[in-house]
Amino acid sequence: MGDADSALEDLLAGASAAARAGDWAQAAEHYAHAASAAPARTDLHFNLGDARERAGDAAGAAQAYLDACRLSPREARLALFAGVALAQAGREEDAAVMCSLADGLDPALLPSHARPGLHPELRRRVTIANGLLRRRFAALHAQAVEERDGDDRDLSRISRAIWVQTHPEPVVFRTPLQKPGIFYVPDLPATAVTPAATLPWASAIEACTADIRAEYLSAVAAGARLDPYVEADVRNPLWGALRGKHDWSALHLFKSAEEQPIARLFPRTLAAIARADVFRVGHDRPMEVFFSRLAPGTHIPPHHGVANHRITVHLPLIVPEGSAIRVGSHTHVWEEGQLFAFDDSFEHEAWNRGARERVVLIFESFHPDLSPAERRAIERSYTLRGRWLADRRIPQSPSSACHSASTG
Repeated sequence: MGDADSALEDLLAGASAAARAGDWAQAAEHYAHAASAAPARTDLHFNLGDARERAGDAAGAAQAYLDACRLSPREARLALFAGVALAQAGREEDAAVMCSLADGLDPALLPSHARPGLHPELRRRVTIANGLLRRRFAALHAQAVEERDGDDRDLSRISRAIWVQTHPEPVVFRTPLQKPGIFYVPDLPATAVTPAATLPWASAIEACTADIRAEYLSAVAAGARLDPYVEADVRNPLWGALRGKHDWSALHLFKSAEEQPIARLFPRTLAAIARADVFRVGHDRPMEVFFSRLAPGTHIPPHHGVANHRITVHLPLIVPEGSAIRVGSHTHVWEEGQLFAFDDSFEHEAWNRGARERVVLIFESFHPDLSPAERRAIERSYTLRGRWLADRRIPQSPSSACHSASTG
């Protein structure tokens, strides 16, 4: 063992002895010297943060935890600890960022606060993190509603809208089969299926069925690749049978409001879609437009969509006998060229028991009951939330000079 290794071992021994004696300030001083001697060791920065936190130095703890996060940016619990320390240090915006990063790294972490047997200290931290995110997202939603763009029409329904995952109370939905996972407008009529005849643009889309189908078949024949709709890294056991498989696959023209390169092969499809009341977010781009393919013998299990302020629209292109969809208590058999529109926040499932593939074009439209002002407020809420999420970064630590007494 070299002199440097021996010195580091002495520092760690001193830190452990101080911790056993309850002298956390002394333990922090030892860990600070150890972290300076071995700056690439995440565990030393974490231990320094823990010791400083126990000693009552929230700002110093936040600095150490952030240093650990920079060394191991994929560790959700490090981000959680940093977020809580930042909150204790009065840096609530930075705290919300770190708690949100923790949630993104491990979506099961923050919901674990209600899990029986969870360690009390971890429960305390995830409870704090949930509160931070609820306040941050509530503030963003309120800002979206307040930014009226000169429009003074009633936005009370949107003010009462709920971001489900960060709502402080259990959400009660209007009907038992409706359960949107992300965004919910409680005052909207809960209608599982919207008749195509009530959509003024439906017939214009239906008239383009042959052109859209021809573009799809031409692109596939030329080698266009369909990707598994359920990605391989999805953890939810509901999707175990479809995870990473082409049994249910998709060819996206727009995904998460981003135009995909393949879209250039679909000018007539996009021209047709432009006639519809398509749900758009930012840059005036459709949120999602894609071809959905179900292989013979494939079953999409019952599930819920993410929101009730929009409806999902299917234009069936290839429909074998034995393929259908159930939405709520309504079972629908697709017919080629006839639009089917539904609220996917209702439980729904689909199947193809036929002998050939089933293909539908899918896009989203606003719930017909929403006014233009309400739609713009929802778009602003999504845009502000999305911008905040996109801008998240591990925040800078305060100057280490502030902690010279702890670091020696």
